[in-house]
Amino acid sequence: MSAFSLTHAHLDFGHEGTRMTTFPISTARLVLRPFKRGDLAAFTAYRNHPDVARYQSWASYTDADAKAFFAEQQTLRFDTDGTWFQIAAEHQANGALVGDVAVHFFDEGRQAELGVTFDVAAQRQGFALEAVSRVIELLFADLGKHRIVATVDALNVRAQRLLERQGFRREGHYRENIFFKGAWGDEYGYALLNREWRALRQAAAGGTQ
Repeated sequence: MSAFSLTHAHLDFGHEGTRMTTFPISTARLVLRPFKRGDLAAFTAYRNHPDVARYQSWASYTDADAKAFFAEQQTLRFDTDGTWFQIAAEHQANGALVGDVAVHFFDEGRQAELGVTFDVAAQRQGFALEAVSRVIELLFADLGKHRIVATVDALNVRAQRLLERQGFRREGHYRENIFFKGAWGDEYGYALLNREWRALRQAAAGGTQ
C-alpha cells in the first residue's frame, strides 16, 4: 500500500519536548513538529476526505482511529529502528494543521522510508514539497541516513512528481503486487542515496558547497 496521498495507550500530550529534541523545525511557511491534542479534529477531517484516502489503506477514518494513532505516536521516539514516526505540518501563518510526513526507520537505522498525507485544501501550493524537502535534509544531513525510499501507487502521478523533483529515481515497477480496495494494483518503488542528494545540492548551489 502506498504511503503517499496527494491529489500515509494513554494520551499524554504534555511531554513532546522530552520525547524528542529535533523538533520543532521551521521552513519558509511551515512548522514541522510532533502531533498534539489540538490536531485531532483537523487530522481526522483531512484523512476522511475521499481524495486524500484514495491512495491510502483506509476508506474512512474515525475519531477512534485518530485517537489510537495519537496514543501510539506518544510511545515512540524519533529515529527508532522499526517504527513509523509521523511529523505534523503546521501552517506558520494561521497555525492550521495542513498535513503530515511519515518516516519509517529500518535497516538498523541506516535507511528511512517516507510517506506523505496532505489536506486537499493545502495541496497544489507547494506545502508537501516544502515539508518533504526539509525532512529529507534532516534525514541525510543531520542523521546521516544512507538511503531514503518510498512506495507510490502507479496511478498517483502527483506523488511521483513530488519525489522526482527531490531527485528520487524510480527503481522498481511492482506489477499487481497489492490487492487494494477491491482490485489488484501496481506500485512504483523510488529511492535516493545520501551522496546523490548532496551532489544535487552542490549542483543547485553552483558547485560551491
